[in-house]
Amino acid sequence: MHKTVISTIDVARLFNVTETTVKRWADEGMLRCQKTPGGHRKFQIRNVIEFAEKNNFEPTGVLTLPGHDGHDEHVQVAILKRDYGTLVKTFVEKALSPDRSDLYIFFSYLYEHRIALWEIYDLILRPGMTEIGDRWMRGEIGVSQEHRASYETLDALAKLQNEILVKPPTGESVVFACLGDELHEIGLRCAANVFESEGWQTHYLGARTPPDDVIVAAQDLRPTVVALSVTHGHVSERLMEDLRRIADVLAQAGIRMIVGGSGVPGALHSEPWHNGVLHSSRELVAFIESCTAERRARRTQQMG
Repeated sequence: MHKTVISTIDVARLFNVTETTVKRWADEGMLRCQKTPGGHRKFQIRNVIEFAEKNNFEPTGVLTLPGHDGHDEHVQVAILKRDYGTLVKTFVEKALSPDRSDLYIFFSYLYEHRIALWEIYDLILRPGMTEIGDRWMRGEIGVSQEHRASYETLDALAKLQNEILVKPPTGESVVFACLGDELHEIGLRCAANVFESEGWQTHYLGARTPPDDVIVAAQDLRPTVVALSVTHGHVSERLMEDLRRIADVLAQAGIRMIVGGSGVPGALHSEPWHNGVLHSSRELVAFIESCTAERRARRTQQMG
């Protein structure tokens, strides 16, 4: 993140406790820290988030945004109130900003304050990108700005991936791809981050992946799941044929297939050859939780 190590006073401000309390957490081993040669405690953001998760602590204070950020005060208030409308507006402004680091810093700041990945993706990023698309349709911004916003968002998501708190490895893996001419991979990147945070190994093929290459990757990597992204509202017959063909090969190999994206048509839900049509990161989390429950049930049966 933009600030991966924070001080005792930063942690105290974040949880609205005294510095003495933070020092006690550290000295008792509840909150991992490092000490400088001068004896000052320093805390990795990953460890602070892990501590909050384990103890079910919600931030009641906020860290200061780095640099001279004009959004500082109202973003802090919006985070505490979970005012997603304000956070969406801030996302749009930062996505269109000429400063390439703006968006990454914003995502990192949200994550530091325990706004879940699915909330960042579903409640902030997704409506924000919709607003940017609407501005382009209304002629308020040019195609170059819209494309740059998409690129900056992908770049920020890739950087955020390196900072996400990851659960212990599950032994499960997943392959991600956008089929054929599908260029929009922001949703796919979000899905990859969510799976990785849950302890899954991820294999990212990206945009415009030919169907045959998806099949080859699945046969080579033997994943638990193949996740395919569809963002166009209209699915051509050719794409449907490709999906059915991939699904048939995967089913024979015992590999699940899920299809997701904001543009997945409702008609796809009735198709019998997939293991789920998902429209949001929240639904993806529920799918992963169901896989985890099934895995535990299998282990219980094997032990019995």
